[in-house]
Amino acid sequence: MKKATDQPQQPAPGEFLVPSGAVARGEGRRRARPRLWHHDYLHLRPLAADLRHVLGDARGDPRDVAEPWLILDLGCGASPYREFFPAVLDAYVRVDLDGGASPGVVARGESLPFAAATFDGILATQVLLLAEEPAAMVAEIRRVIRPGGRVWVTCHGAWPRSGVAPENRFGEPDLERLFAAFDRVSVTPEGGYLGLPFALFNLALREGVRAAQRRFGRAALLLRLVAVPCFVAANLTGRVLERLAAAGPMRPLLSHLDRSLPMNYLVVAERGV
Repeated sequence: MKKATDQPQQPAPGEFLVPSGAVARGEGRRRARPRLWHHDYLHLRPLAADLRHVLGDARGDPRDVAEPWLILDLGCGASPYREFFPAVLDAYVRVDLDGGASPGVVARGESLPFAAATFDGILATQVLLLAEEPAAMVAEIRRVIRPGGRVWVTCHGAWPRSGVAPENRFGEPDLERLFAAFDRVSVTPEGGYLGLPFALFNLALREGVRAAQRRFGRAALLLRLVAVPCFVAANLTGRVLERLAAAGPMRPLLSHLDRSLPMNYLVVAERGV
């Protein structure tokens, strides 16, 4: 692991552009393309949809397109959202503490081994949850983003704790204060009150199947045949209610209710030129 005292390093053009095939499969695809039969569809769908929109428009700014375009994926994991960026990038630098994710650089978010003003864009999905010092991590993000650069951060809202320490949770006012040093900040709630009960039902069912598999072995695999239709039914019901909250005669009531307990937040922040 690199230390804070290590010399800052600049990524070379094309360096760390594509994760290994093993890393890119499985979990990454599931997060980028959640399906109705996935237990966490209601949790991941709005996150993936919003990221596809904002990352696909990542170069929609006045920056000269001939300049280098460097992206940092902080807490990259399997880099599930890499495909949402425009196809042509000079470098896509993958940073994580978990060496099993095959990152290009192993480092903490609170102490990034890069020179100031290195990156045009920084993506950090569901990482603030695990930061020992969230404010220090956000300060490091601002330090290594270039003037005019853009930051995309997602974090958990209403979602069960995993038992990992620390587990930081934020609301909209907390995130606005945390990113106050940036020039423009927007905070978008994702997935709300109406879908949350069905997402939690699916999560409880998935954990029950896993517990049965640990206790009874392969015989419990048959429970998956029961669980998957339940996932689909719960996801469809939650999705219908979310759509009614977004558009319909009950929208004035349901939209406020749906925003009051979001499952995730998306922060888009820009550093002024």
